[in-house]
Parts: sequence; structure tokens; C-alpha cells
Amino acid sequence: MIKTRILEMLRCREVAERADRLIDGELGHWERLNMKLHLVMCRGCRAFIQQMRATQKLTREADVPDDTVIGDDIMAALAQRRAKFGKRP
Repeated sequence: MIKTRILEMLRCREVAERADRLIDGELGHWERLNMKLHLVMCRGCRAFIQQMRATQKLTREADVPDDTVIGDDIMAALAQRRAKFGKRP
């Protein structure tokens, strides 16, 4: 679990790590407040959150069957990215 500091500015990396939970409404009151404080101050993170929201919206609107199989080439590319950048928490 990620520790939240109250009234202390989050770092961009911490915002990125919690972005999906912010968008999904899964953050507690103080954690959400800290995120919003950072977003008011940081243009880059605001753009990142906007991009994530747009991607989530497009993904939901896409008419892709749930039983879609991901090809071996895509799985290999994902494995390479994970190896290069590390696993997401």
C-alpha cells in the first residue's frame, strides 16, 4: 500500500502511480485532495490525467468483444516493455 502524506505535495511519479485509482474514484479523501493539489500546480500531470481519461473513455466506447485474443506479437511487445521499464505496481 502506498503511504499518503497529508498536506505535502506529491511527486509526479506518485501521481502517475495513483492516476488510475483517481480516475476510477478509488482514492480516499486525503489522497484525492493531495492528488488534486498536485494537479492544480503541475501542467504535465494534468495533461497525463486528461490523456488517461480520454483513453479510458475510448476503450469503453470501443466495440471489442470480451473474448478477443491478444496476438503473440502484441504479447511479446508488452513483455519487452515490462522488461525495459519494470512492472507496474
